[in-house]
Amino acid sequence: MSSPQRSSFWSLLDDEHRDLVRAAATEHHFRRGDVVFREGALAHFVLILWSGRVKVVASTHSGYEAVLAVRGSGDVVGEMGVVDDHPRSASVLCLDAVHALSISSVTFTRLRHTHPVLANALLTVMTARLRYAEARRVEHGDARVSVRLAALLLNLVVDHGVRVPDGVLIAIQLSQTDLAGLIGASREAVVIALKAMRADGVLSTGRQRLTIHRMTALRALLSEHEV
Repeated sequence: MSSPQRSSFWSLLDDEHRDLVRAAATEHHFRRGDVVFREGALAHFVLILWSGRVKVVASTHSGYEAVLAVRGSGDVVGEMGVVDDHPRSASVLCLDAVHALSISSVTFTRLRHTHPVLANALLTVMTARLRYAEARRVEHGDARVSVRLAALLLNLVVDHGVRVPDGVLIAIQLSQTDLAGLIGASREAVVIALKAMRADGVLSTGRQRLTIHRMTALRALLSEHEV
């Protein structure tokens, strides 16, 4: 099988260490909608996604489930609980059919302790995620919901966009609740922002389907915020 192409944990490994990981892993297949692991469970393994996408979801004190991230081909998931030996801090659910490499926590810990390349790749990924989370926290502090949503949609276009005759289809099924979680807003606020964007012809929506018609309008929202 060919290697995942996007920038990811896998892309930070050379051929020797990819072979090492493959030899230590077992292959797993999940169906769309499957729960890979649940928040609060013990961390017995890590997964490297080979194909398909998952969403990372955490519960709030009010019982609301916030989507923290979407991970795809080449990404590692479940690493945090293995590194700090704590229960899972979030659940992971399959957005598509997923093919993944699973490595037990004991084996993964041994590999990162004995192979600096693996340890450095993991550190690079975890640092990048912390930086992104911090940048998102700062951005959410002073930006309108419409601006946050525009920034998210532009990122989703880059990672999951598919060109269609009338624009760019975001080829990943995310609900309005999922979008709200990803930008730290209420579902009601996201519904209002999407309604305004539809009225302006910026996008159209269907059942967990979203097509961007005017990318320039999304970029203009961000530019206005940055001025």
